[in-house]
Amino acid sequence: MFLKKSDKLAIVDFDGKHITYNEMVDSIKYLSEKIYEKINKEDKVLIIAENRLEWIYSFFAIWDRYATPVPVDALSTKEEIDYFLTESGASVVIVTNKTKNLVEDKNIVKYNLDEIKIGVINNDRNPNHPENDDLALMLYTCGTTGKPKGVMLSFNNLENEVRGIKSLGFTFDDEQTLAILPFHHIFPLVSTGLYFYHHEQMYSVVLLEKLTSSEIFRCLNENRITGLSAVPRVYKLFYKPIKDKIMSSFITRTMYKLAKRVNNIKFSRFIFKKVHDKFGGKLRTMVSGGGKADIEMIEFFNTLGFLYCEGYGLSETSPVVAGSGRTNYKAGTIGKAMTGATIRVLNEELQVKSPVVMLGYHNNIEKTKEVMTEDGYFKTGDRAIVDEDGFITILGRLNEMIVLSNGKNVNPLKLEDKILEDSNNLILEIGIFAQNDKLNAIIVPNRKYIVENKIGNIKTHIKDIIQIYNASAHNYEKILDYRIVENELPKTRVGKLKRFTFKDLFNNAENKTEIIKEPELKEYKLLKEYIKNSKGLENVNPNYSFEVELGMDSLDLVEFKNFLEETFSITLEDDIFIENNNLMLLSEYVSKKEKAFNKVNNKKIEDLIKEAKVKEVKHSKILIFITSILVHLISLIYFRVSIKGKDKIKDKVTIFIANHESFIDAPLMSLAIPLGIRYKTNFLGLKKYFSSGIMKLVSKSLNVVTIDIEKDIKNSIEEVSGLIKNNENVFIFPEGGRTKDGKLDEFKPLFAVLAKELNVDIRCIGISGAYEAYSRFDKFPRPKKIVVEVLDEITTKDKTVSEIVSECKKVFEKYKGE
Repeated sequence: MFLKKSDKLAIVDFDGKHITYNEMVDSIKYLSEKIYEKINKEDKVLIIAENRLEWIYSFFAIWDRYATPVPVDALSTKEEIDYFLTESGASVVIVTNKTKNLVEDKNIVKYNLDEIKIGVINNDRNPNHPENDDLALMLYTCGTTGKPKGVMLSFNNLENEVRGIKSLGFTFDDEQTLAILPFHHIFPLVSTGLYFYHHEQMYSVVLLEKLTSSEIFRCLNENRITGLSAVPRVYKLFYKPIKDKIMSSFITRTMYKLAKRVNNIKFSRFIFKKVHDKFGGKLRTMVSGGGKADIEMIEFFNTLGFLYCEGYGLSETSPVVAGSGRTNYKAGTIGKAMTGATIRVLNEELQVKSPVVMLGYHNNIEKTKEVMTEDGYFKTGDRAIVDEDGFITILGRLNEMIVLSNGKNVNPLKLEDKILEDSNNLILEIGIFAQNDKLNAIIVPNRKYIVENKIGNIKTHIKDIIQIYNASAHNYEKILDYRIVENELPKTRVGKLKRFTFKDLFNNAENKTEIIKEPELKEYKLLKEYIKNSKGLENVNPNYSFEVELGMDSLDLVEFKNFLEETFSITLEDDIFIENNNLMLLSEYVSKKEKAFNKVNNKKIEDLIKEAKVKEVKHSKILIFITSILVHLISLIYFRVSIKGKDKIKDKVTIFIANHESFIDAPLMSLAIPLGIRYKTNFLGLKKYFSSGIMKLVSKSLNVVTIDIEKDIKNSIEEVSGLIKNNENVFIFPEGGRTKDGKLDEFKPLFAVLAKELNVDIRCIGISGAYEAYSRFDKFPRPKKIVVEVLDEITTKDKTVSEIVSECKKVFEKYKGE
């Protein structure tokens, strides 16, 4: 017996209707005897349906007819369904109105759940079910590494799974869970279905119609849900907002620290009552599976007074074969093997012998032999270690481990987690893989965070993140190339990355040719033509990001903004391209704001420079003089700075450029400029660093002109141009930021454009030793020898901007020996 009649609550439907085990069993019998008459013994029945009441009834009705359910993803493509039908040999398919088109051309028995009216057969018979080693369920692996395999599970597998889960101590007699994940996957099918309905438990399940945080909280508050079962990314929906709120207040932050120290469930539930009330007030257990959870998240929920448990397993192990709970929790592990399971680690691989291990792969004897040892152990494919107390630590999938030609093993998950953590929410996803024996990455920016925080120059920010990561990484763990893409990385329905797709995504990232319906707006057509002409592009998709996919840099966007304002007689915010980051969004925005249409010539950066007004500035010579003396004394005593070639600098309008090694570069390099010339030399600094406090005072004493290259580059260009027109010198770091590894970075061309258009010579100044003395990773400067040297002067006459940039960079490459 699996199901048993009872007056106990079994299911809460989408509309809140309560269904007892009596009603559930009688409906299953009706469906089996009156509707599914064409399902024969040992038939395989494909279920292609979204989670719903009829899905559950159908599963047990198939069992009642001694046939085998084969659940598949309701979001499968037609090609995938064709594969499942052929591979499984299914003769019957169950669909809904949403999925019926996937099999409309198939000559097989079809049942549509939206066209079936289910009645009841009210008698004492409990539904039939498979016996012993009969095939009870067949489902397909996620296909994270290639073609899905049909996993065959026996009735004994499932019965032992139910008993094993019970032994982990996740559940109590009054359990009610929320069915969050799709039933076609083994983890939710067992943890929010079969285990709950088994006659030894007879708990209740609340069905969730939409996977959104608001819908989850609605169900939690309208029912008495005591446990959740989901993948880690679902819990992350709650984790960050709750944590941010707690950590934002001194009082709640202190309460959290106290709760962590006390480590008592009742105490935590009392002081965090508001959090528990938000979860319905009854929730006590969060079961996580289908992926590794962050230790910080586990400890966070446990500190709040929840019991966060991890279940570990695979489809081939029915699925749970090990787990953790409050009584057997150890940070960083997934707990211990459950009752009836024997585990071992052989050649770093976790292997399992248990009555929950599958019968084998359907029609694939060779693959089955590959994963089973001669003495009956299943090879999980996971690298693991087991400590003396039996706690299991999963180190990663063997087939996900990257083995380089030097013999080094790289765990991409570890690197991905590190980069995501260091990105401060700027990166949504990253996928790392090896190609040509080097590590590459595909990076998805967090567009929502970028818009909310008005962040520009995404490429530059991401480049900084990768360079900072590389600076502290082992050589074999460095990311040597990456691509930025806008769409989320391919995943299975339970959130596992399809890593086998990464190479194609990477190689095709800059050659996308997807066809999409374009807007009919005249504004769209005009803007598209502008971009095609200005960037020399043939393929301009309305959804392509200006910066990431169309390759428009900050100077391109300044020109584009000017074009928009003059063409449509509108004034645009400086951050217009952050929120409206593609042609589709921008053309719709412009069409609503447009006041008039003017046919104009495209205004280039060169025009902005020429039209810039002279900028008058007042310098405090006394402050500069005093600062120079102080800097000189500190530099001699602490850094032993030596200055070379100071006599090369002449009293004429000049753009000074330098390599950027440290936060102390500007004051030290100012020593290389004679004081009389120093009075009229302006250092360009990013506004975000010099807008408040002591840095504001520093900016005045060092003639720092603050610019905002992310949100207001137009005004920045006009301001710098105005200074030069007023016979002032400007000092620019063409790399745009401090080096992350001591090496030269790409030179941004603005300094060369300014020099060429204003006919000003460029003087190069080099600095060495500053990176070793005070790199961006150091908290305090170290007393290292630093040398500042005046290098070559570059003229701009009869040279292109790219030639000027190249010539200047070669000066610094020679100086640094790169």
